[in-house]
Amino acid sequence: MRRLAAFLLLLGLAGSCAQAGTSELSYEQAQKIATLVASHDNFKIDDRTLVLNSMDTRNAKGFFPGYYSFSIIHESDTAEQPDETVRVYIISKRTADTWEMNLCGHYSFPALEKMQQAVMEETGATPADDQGMAKVIGCASRTQTQSKLSQ
Repeated sequence: MRRLAAFLLLLGLAGSCAQAGTSELSYEQAQKIATLVASHDNFKIDDRTLVLNSMDTRNAKGFFPGYYSFSIIHESDTAEQPDETVRVYIISKRTADTWEMNLCGHYSFPALEKMQQAVMEETGATPADDQGMAKVIGCASRTQTQSKLSQ
């Protein structure tokens, strides 16, 4: 079931990128990737208790220029308990390379890799285009963290 959902997301992502004729992901495409990664992390975005929010609203260039940023917030049911940020995903606009900023973890799993390949075909990017992503988002080194969030 998870593979079917990933395949359908991949088809939608590739089709919308091809229609747009852009060299970057659209916000909606990045949102689909963030939702896929959240599912990989066993989070079900339900817009009631777990909400996916953009972090790119304060600046026209975004939280990190060249990247989309999303947070997953666990909203509290009571006024006494604060909401909790459970993940912060950073997604490259050119390659769909995805990191969790607070854990400094790089994502690599088959469904995401298929989406990334489709994105790079449409944008003309290569994996080398985001070699410096870990540094940009404040994570020390790709080799230290890459395997943390892979499966």
